[in-house]
This record gives sequence, C-alpha cells and structure tokens, in this order.
Amino acid sequence: MKIRKPKTHKKCPRCGNKCLMAQKECEECGLVFSRLQYTSNKAAKKKLRKFDTDFIIYTNQYPNDLTWWKVLLMTFFTGIFGGHYYYTGKYIKGGLMSTSFVYLIFAVVFNAEWSQKSETYLLYLPIGIAGIAWMVSLVYVAFKKYKVPVIVEIPEQEVLDKKVEYDRNEVAKNDGQTTEVVVEATDEKLKKKSKKTKKKQSTEVENEETKTETTVEAKEDAVVEAKSEEIVSDDTKEEVVAKEEEKKEEE
Repeated sequence: MKIRKPKTHKKCPRCGNKCLMAQKECEECGLVFSRLQYTSNKAAKKKLRKFDTDFIIYTNQYPNDLTWWKVLLMTFFTGIFGGHYYYTGKYIKGGLMSTSFVYLIFAVVFNAEWSQKSETYLLYLPIGIAGIAWMVSLVYVAFKKYKVPVIVEIPEQEVLDKKVEYDRNEVAKNDGQTTEVVVEATDEKLKKKSKKTKKKQSTEVENEETKTETTVEAKEDAVVEAKSEEIVSDDTKEEVVAKEEEKKEEE
C-alpha cells in the first residue's frame, strides 16, 4: 500500500504562491488565509458586473453563499450554453458558451446552405470546442477543482475594532507629539528663565562691586579731608601762639 505524504504546502488563491500549511499569511500578496471563511460570491459578482476586478480571488473553496451541488447541477443541465458560468460570475466565458450555442442552432437550421459555402469541419469546429469546454468544466466541478470568483468581506465588528485601534494609535501619536512640544516649550522657558536669572545675578554683582568701590572712595576722601583738617588746625594753632608771643613782647 502506498502511504500518502501529508501536504506541506498550499497555493495562495490570490497570487498562486506556494505557502506552508502552517503559514497564516501569504508573503507575496499579504492575503490572510483565515479571512477566506468570510468570502462571498454574490459580492464578487456585483463587482464583476461593473467590470471591477480589484480584490477578486479565484478559489475552489466555495463560500457560504454558494453550494457545490448547485454548481454541479447547473453545469450538468445548463453547461452547454454556459449557465454555470453565469451562475458563478464568469460572464465572459458564459457569453462565449452562449454564442457557441446560438451558433449551433443556426448551424442546424441553415446546415444545407452553410455546408455548400464552407467545409463541414470548419462549420462544427466552434461547437466541438464548446462541447469540450462543457465536459471539462463538468469534470472540474465534480472533482471540486472548479474555481469560482469570491471577495473577502471583513465582518463589521472586525472593521470597528480596526477603526478603534487606528483611532487609539492616532491619539497616542498626537499625545506623544503634544508631550514633546510641551517638553520643548518647558525647556525653552527654563532656558529663558535661567538666562534672566544669570543676567540678574550678574547685574547684582556689578551693582555690589560699584557700591563697594564708591564706599571705598568715600572712605578715602573722608580720610584725606580729616588729614587736611588736622593740618589746617595745626597751622592755626601755631599762628595763634605766635600772635600771643608778639603781644607779650609788645607789652
């Protein structure tokens, strides 16, 4: 008996990159694999009707709004004219299958006239291609290899949580910026205050030095005046003594 080896890799449904089975996110396109449970085929069909292919993923993992057995029945009964393509949202392929089916009807009705103008194998070549495409798609659906377009719809609660986290981060960033601005402003204020205090201290020191210089000069002037007064008083005393001696001599 052959022992099957466990799968170690899986393909990303968006970009086709090979990822490990335990890997939670595709390293190429950034698709989170856990979000594939929130996929929707109806939302993808709405976008495809508007020719908008952004964020469309083609995967064989059917979403909740699309069942495998319905796709199988649509392929079996209406696949010849592209009914399963319209049902799953592949409108271009469905249009090609529909045109081939219409061509089949015209070929059956106007078989005699067309066969005279062209060869029979050229006449039924598009019909054969459409029939082969129908059989291939039926096999793919039966073995669950048929890929359908889906789009990831993030739940509203998760969106709200992300918005709350984003708002909190923005508030934290703004708070950090405001605190930095406040710190810078306080630093500038402190610097200005320190400069003012230094100027005041320097002016006070200069005033004290000028005061001491003036007091020293005043003291020196007072000492000089006192000495000059003493000298004058000594001169006056000598004059008085000399006058008294002259008076005595006259007597």
